[in-house]
Amino acid sequence: MRRKVRLKLCLFFLLSLLFIFIAYRIYLFIYEKDYESLNAYNIEKIGNEMRGKTSLSFAVVGNIRNSMRIFEQRIVPLMKETEVDFMISSGNAVYDGAEGKYRLLYRGLRKLGIPYILAPGKNEVEDFGSKNFYRHFGPFFFSFHIDTAYFIFLDASGMTSWKWQYKWLQDELEKAESFQYRFVFLSRSLLPFPGAEQKGQRFMLDENTSSMLQGIFSKHDITAVISNGYPSFNETVKNGVRYIVSGGGGGLLLEKEEQYQFVKIEISEDGVVARNIRASGRMPFYLENLETVKLYLHSFLYMSLFNMILIISIVGLFILEIYSLILRQEHLYRDFSIGEAELDIASLKVAMFTNNYLPFVGGVPLSINRLFRGLRRLGVTVKIFAPAFKQPWHDPDSDSIIRCPAIFTPRSFNVPIVNIFSRKIEKEFRVFDCDLVHIHHPYWLGKKGLRLARKQGIPVVFTYHTRLERYTHYIPLPGTPIKNLAAHFLIKHFANKCDAIITPTSSTEEYLRNLGVSALIETIPTGIILEDYKRWLPGQILNLRKQYAEKNELLLISVSRLAKEKNLDFLIDAVSKVRKLTGTPFKCLLVGDGPEKTRLTEKVRSTGMQKIIRFIGSLTPEDVIRHYLASDLFVFASTSETQGMVLVEAMAGGCPVVAVRASGVHDVVEDGYNGFKTAESTDSWAKTVSNLLNDRELLKTLSDNSRRYAAAYEVEKITEKITRLYRHVLILNKSQNL
Repeated sequence: MRRKVRLKLCLFFLLSLLFIFIAYRIYLFIYEKDYESLNAYNIEKIGNEMRGKTSLSFAVVGNIRNSMRIFEQRIVPLMKETEVDFMISSGNAVYDGAEGKYRLLYRGLRKLGIPYILAPGKNEVEDFGSKNFYRHFGPFFFSFHIDTAYFIFLDASGMTSWKWQYKWLQDELEKAESFQYRFVFLSRSLLPFPGAEQKGQRFMLDENTSSMLQGIFSKHDITAVISNGYPSFNETVKNGVRYIVSGGGGGLLLEKEEQYQFVKIEISEDGVVARNIRASGRMPFYLENLETVKLYLHSFLYMSLFNMILIISIVGLFILEIYSLILRQEHLYRDFSIGEAELDIASLKVAMFTNNYLPFVGGVPLSINRLFRGLRRLGVTVKIFAPAFKQPWHDPDSDSIIRCPAIFTPRSFNVPIVNIFSRKIEKEFRVFDCDLVHIHHPYWLGKKGLRLARKQGIPVVFTYHTRLERYTHYIPLPGTPIKNLAAHFLIKHFANKCDAIITPTSSTEEYLRNLGVSALIETIPTGIILEDYKRWLPGQILNLRKQYAEKNELLLISVSRLAKEKNLDFLIDAVSKVRKLTGTPFKCLLVGDGPEKTRLTEKVRSTGMQKIIRFIGSLTPEDVIRHYLASDLFVFASTSETQGMVLVEAMAGGCPVVAVRASGVHDVVEDGYNGFKTAESTDSWAKTVSNLLNDRELLKTLSDNSRRYAAAYEVEKITEKITRLYRHVLILNKSQNL
């Protein structure tokens, strides 16, 4: 148990880190001031500050590579000491083109206290960074001038073709002819570094481009071409043009002769002076290696701090999952030292949670009520947490039902929505002190029950009653496929949090397995109380039949909520076709109420079937049984059932079934034995019903078979199966918590 607590604490910690990461990202994009067109802004600022001055100086630095601590501690003090007016990065100021790297660079450059301009390098456009450079700093090639100096920036990152830049460069140099000094900046060197010709190829432009540019620069008498690439300073004069390599202002130092440095360019009436400014001397060899490792770690941790948090969290979650699997394998077999005889079912206390219960008459409330009555006969103490209804109703089991206060009652569903935050629910739950929680809905009050059970370490059993995806039309939102997907996710997510799931049919168990539910699943159908069918005398049944059908007429019946998901339009259309196909007189009773009643009644009237199809309305469970006993055939069209409990109820009353082939129906109706399954076709359905009406002998045989089939669903037998599952779940829970 302690290991589970530690596991949960670790999981909470990692999820907290992920939350911080996401919250910080949201903060950056919403609250931190955005920055764009910084080159244009700083060029204008430089022009304003340099106006009227007879001299100026600027620093050119390359390869900062997001090493902001190195840059701030070693380069920035030297710039302030040498009193430069502004700074130019000749490329590779960022480690890569990710948004976070640009943001980190921006924070560091704001501390300079002087204007700055960035030229694009290879790093600036890596990892799809070109859009970030363009948005935050501006075009990849551009120019500006100050007093007697003209500045031209070329794109050597590979984002802009040289063919396009040649034409632009020729035009710019013609404009620059009237300026005394002309400077060109780019991220790659045009000339090889002395002594590093082989290993320095990656720092250079290709030979053809370099040769073309050198010819243009010589022709137009360029004052200096300044680039980075190589990590060390170098100055070469070729054909009257000064080619200067700025050296590295950050990143890792891999060679002993390398140092952090920049170039200071001074422009005055006396001309142009270029000076290499170096940071303090190299450290001893062992300290230098230590500093290199430290810089690497700093770059990794500081530049990608939140990425690190994300990586650690994901790796941590993966490790926790592996660890949890290791813990689980300890319980692949339960502890057989715990005997089932030690668990006395008669002393068991079960809390049930349902969003729907009596006095509302429906499949789920009736199923819960029957299980409650069956468990009570075995001596199990049960408390049902259910909604409080407005209408007065005498509840014979009021001592066993906790009526939870409601917020409101939707018109479309006529079932109260419980206030799950009511203190009464948790108070009553604690007082009851149950051994097991049985949940009948995977949301709202059902989720409240799961939360309370987990809080106290109580095992949970969930009965999957309803195909939620067939009820998403009640959600007033567009997008049926998305709503259905959400319903499947809800069921899977909820079911996997439970210790065991009860499904009424094998097809619903198959659905849950296909959905990805890995919890224990038992197929146990809803029970029926056969004693209730014996309470009605033959005379009472005959009198009821006479109210609806003549002596020679057969009586069809369908029991369901009058709602869209019950497919009643299909049923009405199909019954209309039965009338045309058979000469056997019949009536059809529709028992139930719901939001579609008015529309369906009008549909029956408009088709002239009002004398054949009669709407009976809502009946008590006892009266429904009486109507089954008075009828000859149960007809059904719903495709939204998990079991179709009414099918077995009807069979217990001697009614064979004709139904549309679907989940629930598939597991209960055996073709030719207790009824027939048909395709969802009104023609096929109507033909099957009419054939059965025309064959009284077959109808009688199927009726007798239906009663025999329903006997297997006697509530006592079903309750025994459920108590065995309860016992099994309790043993597993006790074994795992040792």
